[in-house]
Amino acid sequence: MTGPLSLPHGLAIGPGTFRVILAAFVVASHLSNFEIGRPAVFVFFSLSGYWISAIYDRRYSKYPTLWIFYLSRFLRIWLSFAAAFVLALGVFALVGEPRPPITLAGLALFGIASNRLDVLGTAWSLDLEMQFYLLFPLLWLLGARIRSRAVIAAGVIAVTAFGWFLREGPGLWTALAYAPSFVLGMAIYATRWAPSRGLVLAGLLAFGAVGVLVFLSPTLSALLIKSDPGPIDEDIFGQLWVVFLLPFVAWNVRQQSGPIDRTLGNFSYPLYIIHWPVVALLLPSLAAYGLAGKVVVLGAILMVAIAFYVLVDRPAESLRTRLLGAALEKVGWQPEHASRAVRGPPLGIDRDGAP
Repeated sequence: MTGPLSLPHGLAIGPGTFRVILAAFVVASHLSNFEIGRPAVFVFFSLSGYWISAIYDRRYSKYPTLWIFYLSRFLRIWLSFAAAFVLALGVFALVGEPRPPITLAGLALFGIASNRLDVLGTAWSLDLEMQFYLLFPLLWLLGARIRSRAVIAAGVIAVTAFGWFLREGPGLWTALAYAPSFVLGMAIYATRWAPSRGLVLAGLLAFGAVGVLVFLSPTLSALLIKSDPGPIDEDIFGQLWVVFLLPFVAWNVRQQSGPIDRTLGNFSYPLYIIHWPVVALLLPSLAAYGLAGKVVVLGAILMVAIAFYVLVDRPAESLRTRLLGAALEKVGWQPEHASRAVRGPPLGIDRDGAP
């Protein structure tokens, strides 16, 4: 395993720290006019592709039924999501901004990226993540059967094109349009890619350079500024841009993760799903105070996210573990194996117990 000193000390961050940084970029995007949150989500998709491959290969594929995998992934995403969703609905109603009753249909999560019943501001990506989970066993099987990388690449391109047709035509947002990000994460695991230090640094520099050039370009700067229409869809640009980060991603997932780093990784999920309602409620009244107002909002976000992490997300994870332990016993799996086999990443950001 690559050690923490493989890169200069300032870059030696653990997987959990990286995930909370990505979540922080999403928060920063919602506090500003800069479109830096969606590229972070695409990196999350790649991380998810890697970690889901790892835990499926080493754990879930050994179980007698595929439903254990689906149940585990659904519960890890949905329990905290549902709590945050209901909490946000209640708070909006209390402050005189009630949502229509149809909004409750968003609790199903599936389809929320298309029906726009999202009160969390980030649930669209959770919908796509759940779709990736549904598709994953098929993707895993195809990856094992098809040896030609050219055929796989052509297939991903075709599927992605179809996904964009569905999005831009009938308005159906599916994981297909974002398949490259997830599949590239799967490829990092499948190939056991361990990029050199030079390639990792080159990728980081290229990512930064492209960002600066795009921002300074009169024609392309709209891709990083929310209020302006860009020359191409921002999600197409974002998925292409973060390709430069893949060597760093491949390096980062191989780093050791201590207790603090794992806690940060776990915390990034509550931070990700709970911050936007706080922004929506507080920022309009504090915007006149400029940066100081945003600092106040950020402080409120951290307090709410920490409370949610302690009072909701961790108990929800404990409940998931118990439910999966019971499910494993029902299918005849040895109980002593249960606690080792139910953990894994939601949106690539919870590495509890991952290898």
